[in-house]
Amino acid sequence: MELNGIVSAVITPFSSDGESVNEAELRAIVESGVLSGLGGFVPCGGTGEFATLSFDERQKVTEICIEQAAGRSAVMAQVGACSTREAIAHAKHAQAAGADAMMLATPYYEGISFEGVRRFYHDIAAAVSLPICIYNFPPSMGVAYDPDRVAQLMEEIPSVKYIKDSSGDFGLLNALVTGSTGVKVFAGEDILIVPSFTQGCAGVINGSANFIAPACVKMFDAAKKGDFETLRSVWDSVNPLVRAVISDHYNGGVKAAVAALGFATGPIRKPYDELPAERFALIQDIISKMDPSLLNRTKQSLI
Repeated sequence: MELNGIVSAVITPFSSDGESVNEAELRAIVESGVLSGLGGFVPCGGTGEFATLSFDERQKVTEICIEQAAGRSAVMAQVGACSTREAIAHAKHAQAAGADAMMLATPYYEGISFEGVRRFYHDIAAAVSLPICIYNFPPSMGVAYDPDRVAQLMEEIPSVKYIKDSSGDFGLLNALVTGSTGVKVFAGEDILIVPSFTQGCAGVINGSANFIAPACVKMFDAAKKGDFETLRSVWDSVNPLVRAVISDHYNGGVKAAVAALGFATGPIRKPYDELPAERFALIQDIISKMDPSLLNRTKQSLI
């Protein structure tokens, strides 16, 4: 299944003590996303707190998303790790479990050269046949992908098909979209939803899709039709919520918005910071006053 449109960097809900993955709640969140019009899910990404998940938990989360999506929405598993061996293990598992594609977060903390990145991609591509999505997030990954580097990877590795650009650099996003590589570009910065659609991105992959997927679908469709009045109107309606979510402790903000829809998201895993109580209350207040048609299906609506 091809990846297109609105893709959720899906959260990982935990038990109330944060010690285990809440499988039932994750299934409910994925079901809500499918029914809300999502084109796909990316489990075990940054928004899914993959750095705090054990090896087995990552595989379990990927399996749950694939099983619950059941072919109705694509699943692109984030399989990157700090060692090639572990990344290959996750990639092989994702392929066996039925994932449609894989995203590669390159090794972090220790710096890695672009030559190291090339080896990383080559080794994983040789182990599985899944389409690959480059993850461009220089502040966290320590590597930047300009159009020349993307073109090199695509020429050397035919399975490289997508890129998620979370650089926040609109000039780079424009260069990637308008370049000659043919890579399908997905914007990762929530605040760039509107300009990414007007530039012709294949879609977005972000945390906001966990709670405003219907609004994103409306904006995406409006942009394709050249209906910029609708695009701007919908964005004006969701902008206060998006800004509240991204302004402080991003993962906590996303979880707060999902919790406002009735889901038991559990805490942010230690040692990362929980969202301040006043920010949590602000997000819930904004959502309570919004048009429900712009929000993902609530948990109650699934019963």
